[in-house]
Amino acid sequence: MGAAKRWAADVYGHELEARISGRQIVRGAAAQKKLAERFSFVSLTKTGAALLAISIDRPGAARYAAERLHQSTDSLLGATDLFLKLMSEQPASKLWRQVRDAISDKPASEDILSLGDPAAVSDAIEPDVRLAQINIVLAAEGSEDGWLLEGGEEPPEIRLFFDLERMEKLAADIRGRKKGRSAGYGASDSETVRTRLRQSSIRLDVVLDSLGMTIADCSRFEIGQVLPLAGTEGGQLMLCAETMNGQAVIAQGEMGNWKGQRALKLNGPVIESYVREIADI
Repeated sequence: MGAAKRWAADVYGHELEARISGRQIVRGAAAQKKLAERFSFVSLTKTGAALLAISIDRPGAARYAAERLHQSTDSLLGATDLFLKLMSEQPASKLWRQVRDAISDKPASEDILSLGDPAAVSDAIEPDVRLAQINIVLAAEGSEDGWLLEGGEEPPEIRLFFDLERMEKLAADIRGRKKGRSAGYGASDSETVRTRLRQSSIRLDVVLDSLGMTIADCSRFEIGQVLPLAGTEGGQLMLCAETMNGQAVIAQGEMGNWKGQRALKLNGPVIESYVREIADI
């Protein structure tokens, strides 16, 4: 998050909060489609780095162009894709360097960074490679979009795509070096990690049922339409936690009330495997 905040302060001229709005594991082929939907960039040189691609959405590109040209954002929201793409190259290069340096324990490199359009680089991302996609929203503290755009547009969102295997190897190498440098590493250090983990935030969703349908079906939704939930069992609810591998069910319960508000009443403890995974970190 620190790299995203520093980048936003640099290119937008505002101190912004950076929060993760989504994360998931995707295959390379799916990532290519996602990159085509935004102003996206990949490295033109094979460096073996974990960061494979980044993308900036239209609100973010328009806001940067407005700051750079000293114009209102409204006047640039309707700019052509080509213009905003060209304007995005400089902030994209800054973002790439910020993220690359943030995930590396080596001194910042002074090499020339060359970025290009994913559509023009056929082998930039292999179709079967597993990527970690991280979505980061940037907004002023206490406000979703008041700082940013006239006309009620969403705050800008950047997406980062990492080679999952390289990220896992990098994390393992860093942990190994830190452990080797600290001969006194012991139970107290493990407890510190657990404490920090337990104090960190996590997104929880209460789910009654899940439906699968085509995008075409979703586009035909109308007000008042009823969607049958064939898989429900007497109002039984699932408590799901957001993880890097998607949502994971960690407990079950039923609808209840607490101090005049709707609440989830758990029918049992959090699933043991989920608790054990955290305890073993």
